[in-house]
Amino acid sequence: MSLMFKLLKRAELERHSNCCSVAIQLLVECSNESLNLGDVFILDLGLDLYVWTPPESGRLERIKGMACARNIAQEERHGKAQVHILDSDWDQDETFWSHFGGTGALESIAEAKNDDENYWKRNSEQVALYRVSDTSGAVDIEKVAQGELKLSDLDTKDAFILDAVNGGIFVWLGKECDIDERRSALLWGEKYLKQKNLPPWTQVTSVMEGVEPTSFTQWFGEWDEGRKRRSFEPRLYQVSDKRGRLAVEEISNFDQKSLDGDDVMILDAQNSIYVWIGAGANPEEKDEAENTAQKYLQQGALPRPGDTSIEVVHQGEETSAFKKFFRSWDDNLFQSEERSVENMKKLLFSQ
Repeated sequence: MSLMFKLLKRAELERHSNCCSVAIQLLVECSNESLNLGDVFILDLGLDLYVWTPPESGRLERIKGMACARNIAQEERHGKAQVHILDSDWDQDETFWSHFGGTGALESIAEAKNDDENYWKRNSEQVALYRVSDTSGAVDIEKVAQGELKLSDLDTKDAFILDAVNGGIFVWLGKECDIDERRSALLWGEKYLKQKNLPPWTQVTSVMEGVEPTSFTQWFGEWDEGRKRRSFEPRLYQVSDKRGRLAVEEISNFDQKSLDGDDVMILDAQNSIYVWIGAGANPEEKDEAENTAQKYLQQGALPRPGDTSIEVVHQGEETSAFKKFFRSWDDNLFQSEERSVENMKKLLFSQ
């Protein structure tokens, strides 16, 4: 039986042997209706893996798709599977297209999806907190707070769902929740996704009282009984123009190599929003970059100071203030072709 995965970059999801810790894999129906010209797909045939990289897919997405397929072949299939990269021949490979009714299916392949519209629609919604109970046998979800959240909104005897909009969904479990409630945590999260008609790949994280990560506490105006504000986790977004449509995608677990020289990136550092302009970004992306950052700042749901600034940074001219948000920084990284798709293909699949 053939399987097909779609590679996305909005969240982090481990799949079996941790093959895709930098990108999420979404299992989709193996049909031409699932394909579109803006995303990377992996067709899994067992001993053959096809990485389909259509012309409108991004460089980072292609590299991650190749790396993910290689890890499946090496780790899950113990080196017995072969990886086929379809780039220039994305519309010609007969074996790949035989699983979609032949190359004639190309006529019905959708163009790159305009994720920007849905992204901003979702981002403009307010962060909300819901109390969860199933005493009646059916899951009951009741909104208790919206917008500015406080620690006092939580109750140690109950479970809560925090909808952080594009920051993901969190299921918080109080210390006095019983065993059954703890076991049902992620199930409640899944039911919430269905109730709100959210995409099935939306990240759902279970959080225990007392050991809350910063990714959870940052959505509360004050934390630790109001005595101090928890630290903020920077977030990186890729902004690209696909056929005149601006697309915004979050890069999880980012590092310097996540900066794509062919696009514009937005780094949210809470007090400052950095607009990083890659040397290869097209004129439309460059012109709209700062406007997109303004839109992100105006419609964002995260609590932040009122004097947040927007700073433009050009590739190769990064300031020390910008560099400090990355685990490490190599000034020579952007001066070579090391990160090109072709070179990464050679590095990943050379014997």
